[in-house]
Amino acid sequence: MKPKVSENLNPQLSAAAPEKDPKDTEENKDDEEQEKSTCCDRVPYASVGDALFSSLVVAPLVVSVWRGTWGLMEQHRALFPYAQIFAMGILIHVAFSFIKTRLFARSQNAWQHGAGHWLWERFVSKLYTYIFVLACIMHWRGGWGIFDGVVDAVIPNMDDPHRNLLAAPYFLSSRETALYILDCVFSVTVVGSLVVFVWRGSWALLDIFLFPADTTKSCWISLIAGYCLVVITFSLQVPMRWAVSRLQGASRLLVADFYHLVSFLATVNVWRGVWGLLDIYLFPAQ
Repeated sequence: MKPKVSENLNPQLSAAAPEKDPKDTEENKDDEEQEKSTCCDRVPYASVGDALFSSLVVAPLVVSVWRGTWGLMEQHRALFPYAQIFAMGILIHVAFSFIKTRLFARSQNAWQHGAGHWLWERFVSKLYTYIFVLACIMHWRGGWGIFDGVVDAVIPNMDDPHRNLLAAPYFLSSRETALYILDCVFSVTVVGSLVVFVWRGSWALLDIFLFPADTTKSCWISLIAGYCLVVITFSLQVPMRWAVSRLQGASRLLVADFYHLVSFLATVNVWRGVWGLLDIYLFPAQ
């Protein structure tokens, strides 16, 4: 007769085994329900529509917001020095990373508590978003300007590169308070700043080698090439997911990194194209 697993367990150990926290169980259920309700793969053609809407509508609008805010800072450089706004952007970004979980918990199911509560939470969430965007722009513009200053000091007699390309912010999550704080600080101060330098270098290379004498042509080609790469990367999501799930070791890392590199180049070109065309057609005086 095959023995049961429960019969071989030590009664003392089984009695001392920790029970699952009902709060964790409820949180896991909420996460699963939210994931199911927001998953585009369950709706036919939803992922395609989401990709088109994000690429053709949301992305240009995001670039426009960042370009307009960046332009205001450029017009009032005395009020936004590079080093100060770089440090301030990091501080606000880190602080918001600490409190965002509490803010999200407050706004969850806010519509069930009456119109007044719902409107207040909407106001707080929008205010949080605007301040967070401003902090990210200050972080990026400060790091961008510091990088330009260092390059100008090391390699003089270079053109003044002030066409800037910025990325949307990212999100962090952790259940451990100490690790979460370290994760936030490291991700914002170190990783985020390195990302600024990588984007700045990529932007400068495109300015140098992609029709430097014709800015309009350069921006249009960058925009078209970027969207072509976006189409390719979106269409390869399912094959890449299948390949990465079956590869192991260095080959898996190489394939995933190459895909991320192509996605990065697509994003850089789209941002640069939209940014440059805004300068040409909407802000010609600048």
